[in-house]
Amino acid sequence: MRKVGWKDIDLKIALPEDVKSTECIGELEEFIGQERAIRALETGLHIDAKGYNVFVSGTTNTGRRTFVSRYLKKKVEGTKTPGDWIYVYNFDDPRSPNSISLEAGTGKIFQKEMNDFVEIAINSIGESFQSEDYQQKVTSLQNEQSEKRSNMLKELVEKAKEKDYTVQINQTGVATIPIWNGKPLTQEVYEALPEDYQKQITKKGEEVRELVNSYLLKLSKMEKDFGEKYKELNRKVASFAVEGHIREMKDRFSESKEVVEFIESMKKDLLDNLGVFFSQEIDSKAFFGKRYAVNLFVDNSGIEGKPVVEVTNANYSSLFGRIEYVAKMGMLDTDHTMIRPGAIHSSNGGYLVLDAKNVLSEPYVWQTLKQVLFSGLEGIENLEHKIGLLSTVSLKPEPIPLDIKIVMIGEPWIYSMLSTLDTDFKKLFKVKAEFDWEMTIQNDTVDKLCGLMCNIVKANSLRPLEREGIIEVIKRAIFLSGSRKKVSTQFGALEQILLESSAVAEVSGHEMTQADDVSTAWEEMHKRVSLYQDKIKEMFQNSTLMVQTEGELVGEINGLTVIQTEDLSFGIPVKITAKVGPGNSGIVDIQKESELSGHIHNKASLTIQGYMSSKYAQQFPLSLNGSISFEQVYSAVEGDSASVAETVAFLSAVAEVPIKQSIAVTGSINQSGRVQPVGGVQYKIQGFYDLCKIKGFNGQQGVIVPEANSDNVILNDEIIGAVKEGRFNVWTIETVDEAIEILTGMKPGRIGKNGQYSSGSFNRLVVDRLKKFYEIASRTNKRAGKNVD
Repeated sequence: MRKVGWKDIDLKIALPEDVKSTECIGELEEFIGQERAIRALETGLHIDAKGYNVFVSGTTNTGRRTFVSRYLKKKVEGTKTPGDWIYVYNFDDPRSPNSISLEAGTGKIFQKEMNDFVEIAINSIGESFQSEDYQQKVTSLQNEQSEKRSNMLKELVEKAKEKDYTVQINQTGVATIPIWNGKPLTQEVYEALPEDYQKQITKKGEEVRELVNSYLLKLSKMEKDFGEKYKELNRKVASFAVEGHIREMKDRFSESKEVVEFIESMKKDLLDNLGVFFSQEIDSKAFFGKRYAVNLFVDNSGIEGKPVVEVTNANYSSLFGRIEYVAKMGMLDTDHTMIRPGAIHSSNGGYLVLDAKNVLSEPYVWQTLKQVLFSGLEGIENLEHKIGLLSTVSLKPEPIPLDIKIVMIGEPWIYSMLSTLDTDFKKLFKVKAEFDWEMTIQNDTVDKLCGLMCNIVKANSLRPLEREGIIEVIKRAIFLSGSRKKVSTQFGALEQILLESSAVAEVSGHEMTQADDVSTAWEEMHKRVSLYQDKIKEMFQNSTLMVQTEGELVGEINGLTVIQTEDLSFGIPVKITAKVGPGNSGIVDIQKESELSGHIHNKASLTIQGYMSSKYAQQFPLSLNGSISFEQVYSAVEGDSASVAETVAFLSAVAEVPIKQSIAVTGSINQSGRVQPVGGVQYKIQGFYDLCKIKGFNGQQGVIVPEANSDNVILNDEIIGAVKEGRFNVWTIETVDEAIEILTGMKPGRIGKNGQYSSGSFNRLVVDRLKKFYEIASRTNKRAGKNVD
């Protein structure tokens, strides 16, 4: 047991003498306080094997994303830039565009070359088809064809004439007409002829028609031959027009087998579709321009080293790409030029940083991400097609092989949930990098914090901090950690303090941020979110919440609790009362019986009973009816930090010894009566101090905390001043007996050789009263025929 002096709780920050402001400090290049996470991240990124992706786990404001971003950008310095990816037309299956990988920067060059080629090729071929030489060759072919056709028809007419028939060929077909006496045979003449002549004419007619059919087949073959010769002429002319450009492109991109194959296929396709040049309905430049266009899918020409892509809004299409559509004639249509990449393609060959909560909240993103990582391939399929909401014909682009490391950032509860519920998770994320929320103060900690502040000030163009301002910020970092031996690594909160302090300094007209500016900013940040706390203070002021800060009462004590909201933690005092009498019911926890307590609080209640039995029931059993209650508390009570207060209150009721109401107590006990550390000590002390400030100080008020929480007694300058002036007190204890001595002013007493506590001691009064309860219970039970032993 000891009374804490103000020097023990005053934070002394030892800044180097030469540090007059942040302007005197060099920028911090390293990332402090996360050595464990750094080693884990290095391991995950170094191992080049499937599944060695990294999950960065930590609370918000610990700088997880900033660290990962800076670390990866430094890691990729001097590394080889991965290649570009393009999609091109698939001449064998237009609905399945081909993917091609090229050296970084080559994709953009090839895209331009193809655009230029289409322009040149269309013009060259068009000019060739308009040339005089070409026209002469076409005319020669046509004349040759016309002459052959004319000769063939003349031959047909002559052969038909030998059979007394004439043949007439026109637009509607072929007519065979018999000749009689040098003139076409009419129907009347035919009918007047003898039957034998009619049969002869009919027979010759059949022969002539067979002859005609044979000549028509010859004509058809001749026309086909003409068409082939015409096409071959066009192919030779077009091939001659573009051959030089084709050869030049193939030589330029000869290192890529896929590109050369595409160029060869493109040439064949161009020569197979020369009819487009003679169509009145098709624009040849638009037709071939779209067909031979290169979709520069991933362009790495503008980056150095491996790509680092950070995604905070990872919806399905932004992550896995999409296929766009255009409406044509009331229908949706698409082609290879409308395939768009996602972040997973842009980061291929490098690193992709994702937010775990966002990945899990977006439909089908997590499931698809797992499929991609397991397969090592990324095919592009729109979400509406993937889940069957749209049945339109779509593309099926050739999948791209992935070489990627995923770094996913999330809260610890997300890691725990995924590890428990998804068996695939640890197969894909074999490395966990845990971010600590605090770091131990060592010899260089202050120097590193100063460097960090310098970074933040310069990065945000803030007013420099003067020396005392730096010290004040470091104090806030210690307060946020909750321990005098540590500082918080919630650097996001630290940055907020600096930003708002600089704003206060600007309003105040200070060229540099002073300690008062930091204090004002801190108070304003607190005030913005302290409505609930202020309402509770108002209830104390109006005595709506009844907690005394002076006088003495039997079986009543001031406990301390912590309220946590989304933005704020603060302590409030609460009255704990205990009542006791003879009986056999034992100690009843009213909160538990009312179902207003949690499991830890219930365990603490049983611990108190164990302590009572071990200390006071060695010569006779406990025979009492007791109750303990948190007054004016109507929500669930959880935790064991009030077990010291509950124990002292109950013992006060048993011994009928009053407790000083000017003192509040917090601490947990074990069954041996040792006081154990609890959380939120700085908030609890502040809470009781604020109540005493409302009620008025009398010099006797203070708070008892566990000795094990000495390092957690981090108080603001106002409370430290009150301790220094003797208006407020802080005690630390290690046992329940020490708390009893402070709260009652009585010596707790020790057991003598006779097995009895010393006469006049607090514990002797407890034992004597319990013995009376036992005797009363024994007489009562004897009359009722019961045995209490």
